[in-house]
Amino acid sequence: MKSGTSYLQRRLGSAADPLAAAGVLFPGPEWRVQVDAVGDALGRGTGQEPMATGAWHRLVAEIDAHPGTAIVSMEWLTPSPAAKLARVVESFPSSRVEAVVTVRDLGRTVPSMWQESLKNGRSHTFADYVTDVRRRAGRTSFWNEQDAGSVVAKWAGLVGVDATTVVTLPPPGADRELLWQRFCEAAGIDPAAAAPVPSSNESLSAEAAEVLRRVNLALEPVGLSASDYSRLVKFPLAKGVLSARRPGEQAIGFRARRWVQALAREQQQVIAATGVRIVGDLADLEARSVPGRLLRGAR
Repeated sequence: MKSGTSYLQRRLGSAADPLAAAGVLFPGPEWRVQVDAVGDALGRGTGQEPMATGAWHRLVAEIDAHPGTAIVSMEWLTPSPAAKLARVVESFPSSRVEAVVTVRDLGRTVPSMWQESLKNGRSHTFADYVTDVRRRAGRTSFWNEQDAGSVVAKWAGLVGVDATTVVTLPPPGADRELLWQRFCEAAGIDPAAAAPVPSSNESLSAEAAEVLRRVNLALEPVGLSASDYSRLVKFPLAKGVLSARRPGEQAIGFRARRWVQALAREQQQVIAATGVRIVGDLADLEARSVPGRLLRGAR
């Protein structure tokens, strides 16, 4: 999550036809099909259809019917337990399954994940969120989703070290095409098969994040279900109105203190020790400070 996946998914989805002509299947045609299928396989779906005949079964059939490479991209494949992920791998007994894990530096990831938690209804302050990240507290799902070393080791154990690749996100200011080129190298596809797509920055400003946090706080007594929150708040307000940056609004700033840098070095060391293939540079994962408005907890 928050490591360039949305951009890659949009680019793959927008070029499904030319990719197919080049022998690469991005199942769908809408990415939502992959979301439903992976949710089905991991037991996160509606439960209306069994895995053996539901959305995952249909996705597997589409992939099995394709003679070339197929790419499934869904962030739930990161934090899920190895036992559930094994069911995904075992669905393709006649195919080589590979894992490509995109990883972003912790300095940029911490504020990005906080605002993502707000978009899903949480109301904790940035200061409290950062404290939980530092203490590895269970009140936030941060480390379940962002402990890159554990994620990489888990997938290497499932599909093999030789079938696992880490793609590091380029540092700020790098060529916008570099992430796509790195992913294509990892996946073994021609970068020219999919044209660039417009950038879509849905990140909230510091001001917008605080507005959303207060809305969530006010809604807590209502007890909205996850589906109702998405329908009434997440998509129309958080991803619609508040994601439009207004004059004078600033990004959420974050200073990569020594504790963040130490955790980043730990991740680099664990990933390196797995022996998996690296596309990019582990130096890209050094914790960087993020310019912007410093909220409490960012100083």
